[in-house]
Amino acid sequence: MTDHHGSLLSSDLVGTPEGGAAPDVDAPATHDVRRAVDVLRLLVSLTALGLTVLLAVATRDFARKAQQGLLSAATALSPGLRDGLVGTVQAIAMLAPVAALVVLAVGRRIDAVLRVLPAAALGAAIAWTLTRLALAGSRPELWPEVLVGRGGLVQAGWPSAVYLAACASAVVAAGPWLARPWRRALWALIVGCAALGVLAASLVALDAFGALAVGGTAGSAVLLMAGGPSDRPPPQAVADALVACGIPLAALRELPTERQLAGEGMLYGAETTEGARLTVRVLAAEDRNRDLFHRLARRLLLRRPADPGEQTPVGAAEHELLMLVFAGRTGARVAEPVIAYPVTGSGALLVTVGQDTLPLAALRDEEWTDALLGAVWTSVARLQEHRLAHRALRPEHIVVDPDGKPRLTAFARAQLNAPPGVLGADLAELLATIAVRVGPSRATACALAGLGPKTLATALPYLQPLALVGPSRREVARYDQARAREAAKGARRRTLRPGGRPNLMHDLADEVRTACEAPAAKPAQLARFTWKNVFGLVGAFLVLHLVLPQLANAPAALGALRGADWWWLLAVVPVTFISQAFSTCVQLGSVPGRLPFRPTYQVQFASSFLNRITPGNVGGMALNLRYLQKTGIETGAATASIGVQSLAGAVSNTVVAAVFFAAAGQHHGGVHLDVPAGKYALPVIALVLAAGGLLGLTPPGRRFLREKVWPFLRAAASTLTGIATNPTKLAVGVVGALGLPLVQIVGLALSLHALGGALPFVQVGAAYMAARLLANAAPVPGGLGAFEAGLIAALTALGVPAGPATSAVLVYRLLTFWLNVPLGGIALGFVQRRGYV
Repeated sequence: MTDHHGSLLSSDLVGTPEGGAAPDVDAPATHDVRRAVDVLRLLVSLTALGLTVLLAVATRDFARKAQQGLLSAATALSPGLRDGLVGTVQAIAMLAPVAALVVLAVGRRIDAVLRVLPAAALGAAIAWTLTRLALAGSRPELWPEVLVGRGGLVQAGWPSAVYLAACASAVVAAGPWLARPWRRALWALIVGCAALGVLAASLVALDAFGALAVGGTAGSAVLLMAGGPSDRPPPQAVADALVACGIPLAALRELPTERQLAGEGMLYGAETTEGARLTVRVLAAEDRNRDLFHRLARRLLLRRPADPGEQTPVGAAEHELLMLVFAGRTGARVAEPVIAYPVTGSGALLVTVGQDTLPLAALRDEEWTDALLGAVWTSVARLQEHRLAHRALRPEHIVVDPDGKPRLTAFARAQLNAPPGVLGADLAELLATIAVRVGPSRATACALAGLGPKTLATALPYLQPLALVGPSRREVARYDQARAREAAKGARRRTLRPGGRPNLMHDLADEVRTACEAPAAKPAQLARFTWKNVFGLVGAFLVLHLVLPQLANAPAALGALRGADWWWLLAVVPVTFISQAFSTCVQLGSVPGRLPFRPTYQVQFASSFLNRITPGNVGGMALNLRYLQKTGIETGAATASIGVQSLAGAVSNTVVAAVFFAAAGQHHGGVHLDVPAGKYALPVIALVLAAGGLLGLTPPGRRFLREKVWPFLRAAASTLTGIATNPTKLAVGVVGALGLPLVQIVGLALSLHALGGALPFVQVGAAYMAARLLANAAPVPGGLGAFEAGLIAALTALGVPAGPATSAVLVYRLLTFWLNVPLGGIALGFVQRRGYV
């Protein structure tokens, strides 16, 4: 029976409420929570704030002209109308905050006041900084002169953007304590004040929009740091809803914390007057907001996420009720549904039979018997036969009755008539999460017993990390990291095997192929973005914006080649291969373990290809990081190794540049360098202090430090210590770091000699290092354009004629920069096929 009151299944547990004692409701003390909606609002507000700053800074002239047009339209209004609008805005701006504070004070919402005041101060401070630094240059020239002689209750120009930002921050911070009509009314007043201020020319449009974005940012940040009241229905409202829907409730209590799952409602245990024991799951808007992040992640990562649309708590409860009914009729053992019913405050509850069950994940390892796992897979086989996808199939959503038999629960994301890809992902997720506890061999054997070889083989294309979006993926990643650490224990000088990192999904694929006697299956294309897509987009950008302008110099380079000394040019070709050998030495010297030379050399060639299409060598560093991770090195240690490589390159470039500049300065003067090292010191320090405050003052921040940052730093410190205590590693790294710029200078000198240019080697080195410093500051891949221009200018300044200098630089870049593109592309495909990255 389904109507506007809810959905009823088990009539033997539901009857007419009878008079009697009130049910015993165990209501634990309330505590502040950090809600997903605040995270979502913070992200949206930061995005809006970033777009405002980007529009004001990057398109300053356009922003100034556009706002000048709005200002001209506003000044065309009659003075009386403008003054009336300004007076209206000022009256609202004076009275609304006072009224809101009075309402909070009368209602004794002291917690709300303690959030409002810091939020308003933070919003005002951010808005003050924003309007005076980022937005000042985008204002029209006629503003604020147009405000002279105008006003309402007070002089025009008040309320300012700073005041509006403070009010918006206060409204956001007070939101959890206010009813929805009050929140909407206050937001309507603030937005209306901003719009009327722009219309009356007392505010600039970008300032007004930035103030609203600052309000959302500051208010959400305060709520995340200090917390706020939960929007979940209180236990008494849940008890009232159970009684209203006809359940003779005797007692209601909140289940222990270990039984609760974030974003999946609050679990209660209920007991009726007849002694029946029930499990009550209460859904609220908070769960819908958390599910939004899950759906967003799937939409960004997967090509066909096939997620259900947004649902209200009542709709979600009724959907799960229907899925439980259908799943039970397939023959699978599932939680027995009773009723779905709304709860006061836009919540909903779902009641199922029994509460003495334990999640499979909470059982000890020795309790994970083959019989228990086989029964789980038998129920999953029934769902597969009827094409019902669970879509969150992991041990947390499997409960075990007191008699030792399992039941499937949590069908909130279930899908009828599911396509093969969704069904295969179900099998892959459960197989992987069970293998984390019992190992891939035993997990596969139990799955084979419950599913049969034909059904189990359908999971093969989906045994990949991307099929596990969410907690299962993180669990598998932690399992692989633990195995990698275990393998590294006691191996002080071991040879690392490329692609040898423990990989549970690969192990499972091997076990399933062997058990089912199935051929190797091509992995399903689940990713929305692939390497090919990204490289195609970046390559198109490279051709359109970087390569095509370089082709204009192609005739000059070809003309220079006709008169060049070919033997000297042939001597430049090995520079490319020798440079990658030196890069390989740098990487070998930055890892405590032994990396084989040949695969590392191939990865360096592939990295050079990525560096040609990404600025700041980002692509190459990411590929090297992936390579080190695939060898079994922890993420922290691998990141430290990449940092050591970058530091070694920076130090070696500085040393080589200083030597060449000093030597060249004895023969040629006039070269001066001015590097404003402290220009960005203050903003960086402020950002670090702000981030440190957020991490240290909030429980989520401290948990992030404890679980993520400190293990990362320990692994990095271990890597640095292992390198520093190994003289061989230090020697190899130093040779590679110093040899890399020197061999490039040799290549430039050979090219210059081949094209008829005459310059001492020391001055060639000084010119090269000066151009390299200039190119490193250019936000383009490989310093393309900036390096050539700087090098030609440096050579001509040192006395080389413009013709030979230009030709030598173009030919040198052709043989050392562009030659890496085809070679690196071939190497990238090779290392991918070998599984090195």
